[in-house]
Amino acid sequence: MKFASTTALALALALGAVAVTPASAKKEEKAQAGKANYSTAFRQAAPPVQKALAAGDLATAKAGLAAAQAAASTDDDKYAVAGMAYQIATKTNDQAGAAAAVDAMLASGKAPPELQTQLLTAKAQNSFNNGKFADADAAFTQLNQQKPGDPEVLISLAAVKSREGQNAAALPLVDQAIQAKKAAGGQVDEDWYRRALAISYDAKMPAQTAKYGQQLADAYPRADIWRVALQTFRDTNRLDPQADLDTLRLMRATNALAGERDYYEYANMALNKGYPGEAKAVIDEGTSSNMVENKSVATSKALAEIKAVAGPKIAADKAELPALDKKARAAADGKQALLTGDVYLGYGQYPQAADLYKVAIQKGGVDANLANLHLGEALAHAGQKQEATDALNKVTGPNQALAQYWAIYANKGSAPAAPASAAR
Repeated sequence: MKFASTTALALALALGAVAVTPASAKKEEKAQAGKANYSTAFRQAAPPVQKALAAGDLATAKAGLAAAQAAASTDDDKYAVAGMAYQIATKTNDQAGAAAAVDAMLASGKAPPELQTQLLTAKAQNSFNNGKFADADAAFTQLNQQKPGDPEVLISLAAVKSREGQNAAALPLVDQAIQAKKAAGGQVDEDWYRRALAISYDAKMPAQTAKYGQQLADAYPRADIWRVALQTFRDTNRLDPQADLDTLRLMRATNALAGERDYYEYANMALNKGYPGEAKAVIDEGTSSNMVENKSVATSKALAEIKAVAGPKIAADKAELPALDKKARAAADGKQALLTGDVYLGYGQYPQAADLYKVAIQKGGVDANLANLHLGEALAHAGQKQEATDALNKVTGPNQALAQYWAIYANKGSAPAAPASAAR
């Protein structure tokens, strides 16, 4: 994160420059007496600098600045000369000089209230950009006190806290910023969710990582976003083989698989779980979508072996389904129905899979959380949004976070990835 320059501040200073009258102008001096306390020495040294600035003669203004700074003794003197220094610095691209001038204006205590906020903002931004995080923290904290609930200030303060290694303090600020932005009717920036996801990931906070990954996918359900969210979910959780397979299935559904490794992991896992049709279908999809090059299937020993093992099993496996279906419905418990539903799911026969999952749940004797997760997956694929959401909301325990990811997919689906030029 890097802050842009504060153009509004430069404009305010240019339009609202302090008028310092010469000491010889008695009438004007008397009129100014109630407004500002300028020293006689400063009244003599400052006007030439102001005149040069007004004429755009930066060389002359810069040459006279040192004398005006040396003559400044009162707080009003110091504020006025700091404003001149700021204008010179910004017009000559002197970032260090501009930052010093902002500090001096704040230190004088003479900046009007409407300008103090801009000055603090500039100080906070300059400090952050220059790696002075303690100073940035102090400035953004003061801004947060001046503008409580301002989402831009909150998200900036969160960024500073994160850079300081205070992740536990940063995340609540991101939450506040997101809620404040929503309350104001605005769209929460994608980068805010990404920042929260990165902070929680770096802090090794699995529950928070899942939370922000879900918020990111819900707000921006593009294929590339789904990949970021689900890969992060896999990285931060010790998923058992079944949960990992169900996560890869969601990545497949959201077009979030990318590269030969993803397709190999998925196909190998599906084959090991006893779903040869799913294993072969995944490799074929990778090939047809150019995620896996055609020649790769022929030359990659691992992929070739999976396809060689899976292919001959498919016909017999599918032929056995009617008998397994009948056996499952006649069984005393739901174990066979759950297993057979999983086979249907692997072949993409979602209505049949959903029907048997319902049988499994009704008969009992199975892991209801797993059955509802798979029921939700089948219904989501079948386009039955509400029914899928209802089933997925019943999932508790270790698979609850994954079920909520599936619920987002059931309701939002997945859009194509953003163009590279639009990446944030």
